[in-house]
Amino acid sequence: MIKNNPRFVALTLCLSAFTVVSSSTQAVFAKGKLIQNASQLSASPLGVVEPGSTGLTGAALAVNAAKAPPGLSEGAGIWVNLWNYPKSDFEGYAEKLYASGIRNLFIQTSRSNTPAIGQPTELGLIIEACHKYKIRVIAWSFAELRNTKADADKLIYAAKFRTPSGDRLDAIAPNLEKNLNKQAVEAYSTYLRQELGASYPMVAVVYSPLNKAPQVAVTPWKTLAKYYDVIAPMAYWNGRYQTVDAYNYTKRTVERIRELTERSDVEVHVIGDGMGTRAPEIKEFLRACGDAGAQSASLYPNQQTTVEQYGAMSLYDDYMPLNARERLSMVRHLMQQGVLSKPGKYDPSKALPRGDLFLLTATALQVPNVQDASSAYEYFRASGVIEATARQYPEIALDGDLSAPLSIDTAQDFVAQAKRAQMQPKGGRNHKNRPAYLTMSKPSRADRLFAAPAYAGARSEIKGLNLAKGVDGSRNLNYFEAAELFSQISR
Repeated sequence: MIKNNPRFVALTLCLSAFTVVSSSTQAVFAKGKLIQNASQLSASPLGVVEPGSTGLTGAALAVNAAKAPPGLSEGAGIWVNLWNYPKSDFEGYAEKLYASGIRNLFIQTSRSNTPAIGQPTELGLIIEACHKYKIRVIAWSFAELRNTKADADKLIYAAKFRTPSGDRLDAIAPNLEKNLNKQAVEAYSTYLRQELGASYPMVAVVYSPLNKAPQVAVTPWKTLAKYYDVIAPMAYWNGRYQTVDAYNYTKRTVERIRELTERSDVEVHVIGDGMGTRAPEIKEFLRACGDAGAQSASLYPNQQTTVEQYGAMSLYDDYMPLNARERLSMVRHLMQQGVLSKPGKYDPSKALPRGDLFLLTATALQVPNVQDASSAYEYFRASGVIEATARQYPEIALDGDLSAPLSIDTAQDFVAQAKRAQMQPKGGRNHKNRPAYLTMSKPSRADRLFAAPAYAGARSEIKGLNLAKGVDGSRNLNYFEAAELFSQISR
């Protein structure tokens, strides 16, 4: 029985904690607040465990999945160079960032040829001001990696930096674009991890894999995914070697990183091109980040961020889910427990096979004697859930095709029907031997592909998914949305 399955026990613990946090934090994130402040920076491990490997289980799994990962915030970011620090009115500066929707400030603390902290007084004032507005501050350093230890020591020093009131940075972000030799990157990254610990948040800033620069070809993507919690590609569509449209360049950048790291659960923070770009391009950049399932995004300006660019970044929540990082964490744990299969090309922004939705729903509802997608489908068919859903959404009645996707509306209606069926009192109407809906005239795959199905609003039992604004509910359900459904099912 699934209730006695260790996988279910771990997921139940994971879900109970995740649901409480998720339901209480989404409203908080919508207002720009954070789960953790700087003093809680290293409160929980960020180590990523691949499906099938030995990892966190039981209570430890629940704690790890429930907490929003430290380091970055859910929300937009901007970048500041050494020579562009604000010089006065630091609280006014932080207030301006907050009012523009900025929740992550990436501030340069050094280069290979500078002291570890070039402006310690100003840095301390910026950290304290930003933290008053719940903006996370991440130190970045341009590391040439001629001397890996010396470069690493600069960021280690920054990570240990304290303001007069004892406040500190939220993460570090090495900028690796000069020397991408695997041995140098490995030596540098290993030393950082040894000195800062496994739980300290580290962001790897690298070129987009689509960049034509010669050194990009040797980027050790799997090494970066091993040592860093987040990979932050510089998706600069107006480059030295090429100029392309912002949407396609950004979307393909995210997809390609997953392919190169061979990790479905790699966290991607995309750095957009702010060097002379205007609002329309920035909006397309944000739209691509949302469509590709990136976890967060920021803008690297030319010297200073313009008023127009701030305005464009303030629309971040129109394109990005409010809990993108939480959803990735949930996808990771569901894959580890075998409830979700590994997506094709390691891309969880793609459509979820409907068999995975059936298994996920059965697991969340604690259905006994269900161990895989086929048995989950048979349970919902026999209990009349498939039939009830097919009255409004006939696409679900395709027998045996568990790899086919389902629209978001269909998925939500199915989950609502499954919950309603489970709530019926025992001894009620028995659907066990009833045939599936449309047995005599079931739509074929071809029928479904060439006939426009009728899409209607979701059932009242299941609230709308936390999607970016403007997304049509008829789009197919993806892995991130399925993870959110999992949390909703079990509330």
